[in-house]
Amino acid sequence: MPRTRPSGERRTWWWGLALVAALVVTAKAGRAQEDLLGELKTVASVTFVGRHHVPARELGTVMKTRAPSLWPWHERPVLRPDFLRSDTLAIRDRYRLHGFLDAEVGATVAATHDSNAVAVTFLIREGHQSRVASVAFHGVEHYPVDDIRRKLQTRRGVPFDPYVLQLDTLKISELYQERGYRPSISAVARRGEGNDSLRVQVDFEVVEGTRYRVGRVSVEIQGDRPVAPWLARREVMLKPGDWYRRSFLVRSWERLYDTGLFSSVQMTPTVDSTRDSIDIDVTALPRKPRWIDAGVGSGTAERFRVTGEWGYRNLMGRGIQGALDSRIAFNGQGKFLLAHTEGSLLAPWMFGKRIRGVVTPYYENSHDRADPRWLVVQDLRGVRFELRRDIDRFSSIALSQDNVWGHQALTLFTDTLAAATRDSLQRSVVSSYSTHSLSLGAQWDYRDNPFSATRGSFHVANLELAGGPLKGTSSFRKFAVTSSWYTPFRNGWVLATRVEAGAIEPIGIAPAFSLEPSVDPTVARVPLPDRFRLGGVNSIRGFSENQVPPSGGLAMLLANVEMRIPLVGPFGLEVYADAGNVWARPQYIKGHDFPLRLNHTVLGPGDVRYVVGIGPRLNLPIGPLRFDLTWSLRPVPDPVTGQAVWLIRKAQFAIGPSF
Repeated sequence: MPRTRPSGERRTWWWGLALVAALVVTAKAGRAQEDLLGELKTVASVTFVGRHHVPARELGTVMKTRAPSLWPWHERPVLRPDFLRSDTLAIRDRYRLHGFLDAEVGATVAATHDSNAVAVTFLIREGHQSRVASVAFHGVEHYPVDDIRRKLQTRRGVPFDPYVLQLDTLKISELYQERGYRPSISAVARRGEGNDSLRVQVDFEVVEGTRYRVGRVSVEIQGDRPVAPWLARREVMLKPGDWYRRSFLVRSWERLYDTGLFSSVQMTPTVDSTRDSIDIDVTALPRKPRWIDAGVGSGTAERFRVTGEWGYRNLMGRGIQGALDSRIAFNGQGKFLLAHTEGSLLAPWMFGKRIRGVVTPYYENSHDRADPRWLVVQDLRGVRFELRRDIDRFSSIALSQDNVWGHQALTLFTDTLAAATRDSLQRSVVSSYSTHSLSLGAQWDYRDNPFSATRGSFHVANLELAGGPLKGTSSFRKFAVTSSWYTPFRNGWVLATRVEAGAIEPIGIAPAFSLEPSVDPTVARVPLPDRFRLGGVNSIRGFSENQVPPSGGLAMLLANVEMRIPLVGPFGLEVYADAGNVWARPQYIKGHDFPLRLNHTVLGPGDVRYVVGIGPRLNLPIGPLRFDLTWSLRPVPDPVTGQAVWLIRKAQFAIGPSF
């Protein structure tokens, strides 16, 4: 009789056969993938398998292997094996930032219907998220533990991030350096075992060391350009005998550059352990004392603008800056708009303190063409005095006194007014006047880049008093405030928002300054340059400069929302909405002026102007180059005929951000 194989032996034989088959299939798949990698292929698609807790867009920001662009004229990216290997590591590290310490990542390449393209798939095993179970501090004696704990990002209950742990050690070191210590900080993270493997215990080991005072402060001026060492020494905030503070060292370095006297500054702290002190060595290379700048520009209203400036950085060897600059502008028809010339003298230290004092005499001749029915010619001479004090690196306060002596004249372009009305108008207004004002302003600037901000905020508030005890022809009180915010997103987009408001109250007895017909008599008591007006590339786009309204008003509200979208390289796109208006008086602002309506009803004087638009951007070092296309939601009255006019696809060109 034939002998039967035992059942266990049969199972072993079948398992062996299955293993051999799997090895053969795997070898073939591996050879196929090696063949694909060995040939020059393009990437048809990039997908993720097993991704649940980290957005795909975030993973894309750290990868080198790119999916093909949606734009048809773009070439497909080339498949590179070295990119695949680095991408798997980058994705794994990104998961660890979110607390997935056991995440594993692999990559596969598969053929597509196109023989020259492949599909890339990243296989992700996320695992479980680890969180911080406790945070302990050891060796802390001279700094409140609770104050340290509040400054750190590593906190109980948050996902554990090993990279944040390194940043927190630097943060603890900075806190101690603000009190004169130069500590040694280390951090240890321990994972639990078994069921507690997702709980991470963090221990910070602190060796505080010695507390140091500032010792010697030496200044060396290099080069052959004469700059007195005391001009640099007075900008150093660290004084001998003071406790050492790291922030003072950084701020001193910034202040030395702010003087404009130096092209290179090095500050080196050297520890003297024998005296428990830190010596500060400053080495500075002066800049050329003179400068000359010239430029040609263009804007929506000022289609052709020429500027020039000459200056000297170190007058009388005392760090005083003097400058003389001029600009002239014409509109698109070649008609004159503006000629402005001013000189300035800046003393960075006044009254023995770091208070910037500036005196600026100026002359300006302007042709105001905001209303096409007439031309307002203004001739202004003035001098302005200002004292500015920096509160910290982000905020400042300024007190300024301005004196203006003006002359204005009117030229009518239409015959809509009767001769008697024209004569009465010319006789009832003031052709020559003077304004003496005192203003107090504050500024908070938290932007990362003033030319093209991507994060932070910017706030300005200003209170002005004209006339009254200061005398002069005009007399009023004026208040204005502006706040801007910049919110970045992970994909590189930036949401920019701004709100601006202002009000003017005439006081005392003042004559009529207005040269325009049908102007509110209260508005006429304030000179035209001091009134609120909106419109243009930096306020309500689509409207011409100072068109809302051309005669100005005493109350203003403005809001802007703009999404700034990067595209390729320096090119980007902006999508925006602007809303605002200027009212003759604050009490004329009514609730029914604000509802957003899309219809053919002509906007009234009190209705808020709403516009939307889109435009490409070319980001330059001096700010973005913009071309805006704007649509209005309702028609506006033509200033000459009074008929309804739509701002449809109104194109405007500008250099620099709208706000």
